[in-house]
Amino acid sequence: KAMTKQAKTLITLAVIVVVCGAGYLGLRAWNESQSEADDTVYITQLSDPTALSVTNQYGGFAFTKGEEGWTRDDDSDFPTDQDALDDLADQAGKLSAVRTIADPEDLSSYGLDEPTMEVNLTDEDGTQVKLLIGSTLDSGGYYAKLDGSDTVYTIASTLPTALDIQVDELIALAEFPSLSEDNIQSVTWTSGDSTVTLVKEETESEPAEDSSSDSSADSSTDTSSDSSSDSSEEETTILWKVDGQTVSEDNTTFISLMAQLSELAFSDCYDYHKQAQTRTDCGLDTPVGVLTVVYTDGDEEKTMTLTLGALAEGGDSYYAMLDDDPIIYLIPTNEIGSLFSMTVDNLTAVEETDEETDADTSTDTSSDTSTDTSTDTASE
Repeated sequence: KAMTKQAKTLITLAVIVVVCGAGYLGLRAWNESQSEADDTVYITQLSDPTALSVTNQYGGFAFTKGEEGWTRDDDSDFPTDQDALDDLADQAGKLSAVRTIADPEDLSSYGLDEPTMEVNLTDEDGTQVKLLIGSTLDSGGYYAKLDGSDTVYTIASTLPTALDIQVDELIALAEFPSLSEDNIQSVTWTSGDSTVTLVKEETESEPAEDSSSDSSADSSTDTSSDSSSDSSEEETTILWKVDGQTVSEDNTTFISLMAQLSELAFSDCYDYHKQAQTRTDCGLDTPVGVLTVVYTDGDEEKTMTLTLGALAEGGDSYYAMLDDDPIIYLIPTNEIGSLFSMTVDNLTAVEETDEETDADTSTDTSSDTSTDTSTDTASE
């Protein structure tokens, strides 16, 4: 039956209502997002800060950014962590307010009469701002204001927390190359008069032929050529050797060594002033050990050398130097313990499996039982 004219009109009106409603909701959402974006108040808006100085509970620090990156103002030798400085400058250079207090009370109410932190910033255009950070809020945020302005703001704790550091926390620690059993070619440990070298040997071998291939020649004709080509690929056999002897992949000294080599990291910088006397005092002229690792980085073969000096105060770390870097670092003793266990005897030791240990225990028990039984029988 044909649809009446009235029904068609009602359907058309319903479609129009749905479309208009969807359009209204979309427009409303867009307006709300724009309102939120427009309502954001920025306390500082510097495009590219080139100078940053901070005063905090530890004293403070000042850095200037030049063509070669950030440099500490009072110590040009300071090995600056460039990424850390960029992050601090970016945070301070574009700081948004959580809330604006346009008609504040006395500054002492916000801890801004005697700020806990002061941050001075200069951008590439020469624009300067001074940010004062006061006391904390119960919510965890902070009060803040610009020097010379009466407006007080509340800010998130992110920036104050990042700035509440000692200058030594901005030192860039040297990083070790990425090492693993896959890319390590050899490991040499020299301590005193002893030198031990662990070498990886890779051999290519033809795959073993299937003994059933002759009896199934007809059926093999039906298989694809891809399958036959896969079976003819050479197999790579990897062996680790020390002093000509093969090292078992289950050897605990070997496993521990590879694990620690893959996680090498300095814990701190001890001295970066490159003084010969400091090097001598740290025992690095007569090291307790030198680690040399030959490894591959892509198609290139490289060498890493770690020199260990004396134990640092407290005995938890060694003074250390990496390759030709003259800076003296600290490396935790518990992260390099496997080096001091790297001997030929330890690397070639045959360790009992759980099954062998259980078997030995069973044999001893049986022997004791048999002996006791024999003794009892003889006495009877």
